[in-house]
Amino acid sequence: MSSARDLARYSLRVLFITFINMLGIPSYLTWFLLLQPLKLYNPKLFWKIESILFQSLLTVVTTWLYSGGYTIVESGDSLEGIMDDEAVVLVNHQSTSDVPVVMSAIHNKSLVSGRVMWVMDDIFKYTNFGWISYVHGDFFIVQGKEARSDSLEKLESHINSMYKTTFKKWIILFPEGGFLRKRRFRSQEFAKKNQLPVLQHVTLPRVGALKVIIDNLTPQTTANKDSLTPQTTANGGSPGAQESQSNQKTLKWIIDMTVGYPGATPYNSHGMFVGYWPPRKVQIHYRVYPMSDVPTDREGLTNWMYKRYQEKEVFLQEFYTKSKPLDESDEEKRYMSRIERRDLEMDVIVASLCYLFHVCSFIFFWYYLYSPVFRILGFFLSFIF
Repeated sequence: MSSARDLARYSLRVLFITFINMLGIPSYLTWFLLLQPLKLYNPKLFWKIESILFQSLLTVVTTWLYSGGYTIVESGDSLEGIMDDEAVVLVNHQSTSDVPVVMSAIHNKSLVSGRVMWVMDDIFKYTNFGWISYVHGDFFIVQGKEARSDSLEKLESHINSMYKTTFKKWIILFPEGGFLRKRRFRSQEFAKKNQLPVLQHVTLPRVGALKVIIDNLTPQTTANKDSLTPQTTANGGSPGAQESQSNQKTLKWIIDMTVGYPGATPYNSHGMFVGYWPPRKVQIHYRVYPMSDVPTDREGLTNWMYKRYQEKEVFLQEFYTKSKPLDESDEEKRYMSRIERRDLEMDVIVASLCYLFHVCSFIFFWYYLYSPVFRILGFFLSFIF
């Protein structure tokens, strides 16, 4: 049972987070609207500025996890050389906490977190942060067999109209199509009927969204011309990667991200933000594959994805039952150099500057924009009421 001191702490965190939401969201949206003329004149500069604004908000969200005592421990392949490359990040999906955990994992990786396109459940669009995601250019996918075909068509259109024309680089995808607890039974039934491995800690991934992404970002001629080879630099980048950049975006990497919660009990995001759950370390393990290693036909891609998720199952099984770190279960030799397992640190100075920017922006807008607009509206409404 929570003590009075704990309840007071929870209440203060709720008030603080609500306060920051009330300042940060209007701040971002107002800047986004005021910069629209720049979008017409210089769209490239506009989306660069927008990516910095978006990253600042994600940094703010990250502080809510770290201040609650939740730490990200990362391991696996180095991402240093591919942060400016086009990539798809595949994440196993367990709970609502996965999104802020992934945000925390990428918040300190250059400008990556500001240049991502999230593919997430449509319901997220109706949350407070959903407004930010919508104008940022994230894609909201509708679940269910009836909507699947239409959703994939809309995803294809979104890739061509938004991803290809903006400053975005990474696409974050949850291929399982829902939370583990909701998808596990149906996935296991499907596996039994089709003589596939029955998984407990992940579910068999759906490949429809990934197939659409690959089809639209790896044209055959471009893929052949820019295909990646095993030759990479010491920090994991491909030779001449910067020189090969062009206006035509070409998918270069698949980043497999495995998220493991101690005890196989993922927290929900609200509990983590409030600090209700006990502090813990969440493990994240990266495996990076060049697109030249990934089949692009549906059958080959499906088998490749199933194999990756069977491997995830082994990593998580060892982690949950033996407390074996994820990287110690990964013995595959790949092209990237490995990083040592490490705790991700929060840059307090950068986070403080992000808070300061949005607070100052809101105060400025309140005096010189919001208040005058409210007064004008009140003047005209006085004639009606």
